[in-house]
Amino acid sequence: MKNWSGTVTFADSQTFAPATTAELAQIVATNPKVRARGSAHCFNAMADTDAISVTFENLPQDLVINKEKQIVTVSAGIKYGELAVALEKRGWALHNMASLPHISVAGAIATATHGSGVGNGNLATAVRGLEIVLPDGSIKKITLESPEFAGYLVGLGVAGIVIKVDLAIEPTFNIEQTVYRGMSRETYAANLDEIMSLAYSVSYFTTWAAAGGGEVWAKFRSGSVAPETLFEAYPATSNRHPLPGLDPEPCTEQLAVSGPWHLRLPHFKMEFTPSAGDEIQSEFFVDRKDAPAAIAALEKIAPQISEILWVTEIRAIAADELWMSPHYQRDCIGIHFTWKKVDAVYEFVKVVEAVLAPFNYRPHMGKVYSASPEYIRSVMPKMSEFVRLVKEIDPMNKFGNAMTDNLLGR
Repeated sequence: MKNWSGTVTFADSQTFAPATTAELAQIVATNPKVRARGSAHCFNAMADTDAISVTFENLPQDLVINKEKQIVTVSAGIKYGELAVALEKRGWALHNMASLPHISVAGAIATATHGSGVGNGNLATAVRGLEIVLPDGSIKKITLESPEFAGYLVGLGVAGIVIKVDLAIEPTFNIEQTVYRGMSRETYAANLDEIMSLAYSVSYFTTWAAAGGGEVWAKFRSGSVAPETLFEAYPATSNRHPLPGLDPEPCTEQLAVSGPWHLRLPHFKMEFTPSAGDEIQSEFFVDRKDAPAAIAALEKIAPQISEILWVTEIRAIAADELWMSPHYQRDCIGIHFTWKKVDAVYEFVKVVEAVLAPFNYRPHMGKVYSASPEYIRSVMPKMSEFVRLVKEIDPMNKFGNAMTDNLLGR
């Protein structure tokens, strides 16, 4: 089995897809090493194992809504696109979604996957409770009142196997999406805060090419008024794809056509293969106040970036208190690179990291990066507490793999 883009071949000795929670618990209890895997939308070895893996596609897709508390309880393996449809039918919404709806809830939470919006935290910030399988096969409920709740959420697959998730929900709402074309990186960087605050969710796309401008994808909650122009940028007159030259049919509706939140907040429709598919991804987060300087620093290597890149997406993510979140106590700008699937990417990522190191970047743990555990510890203030918590949960390191062992020093 391979990951979503075919860049990682998993080394599982066996793969199980249990049909019940009891069956999953039995697998965990009776095997020395077990690794959970979500939708495999991961670009490094985080989801890999040379032991037993468990997947969630055969587990019941439970969904229970508590209207008074505005919480939905769902099976961890459900994909965001499937959950969104079910919520919308019942008149409810999530606060945000990632660029594509094809990812599983548990996998997204485990790596702090996110959408955009200066007021929107990553997807894990919507979690109000977790149900996890412990190494002995027992099941534990983690709630907001649980000690060290913030340590469990972005768990990297080592803080117990998540089987159910409680998520905050709100009444459904509509979004209108407008794409503004022809914005230079210079204009974007000089006016970054104003542009990223323009709408409920905003993304800026660039190829780092010398000629031509980038695009601002602005997702307005219905009732807001989109400006006719945005500095030198102008509204697109036909639907766009984030990757230049590709057919926009897989993309969610634009042109300021109002529609339900779940059909506008992602860039891609659930029924289509998202993005390029044939790609490698990296993402690095810097403090929002440092973002203009970080973009200016990347300009010095823009020609090399452009040679092996499909597109860069720049997004805003609100600060949170989750221990292993790259947005911990820092309003962030995420600089996301969708690379072409060429070997040169892996060495060039080191160049990008060197440029961003003065800004104390934090990497997305599910994507390609080269930072050492020592560096990550230096920019993640709660990493030592997370290591201690994981050792308490799993003293025999049943849930770890080679990548987490290296990262956490196990």
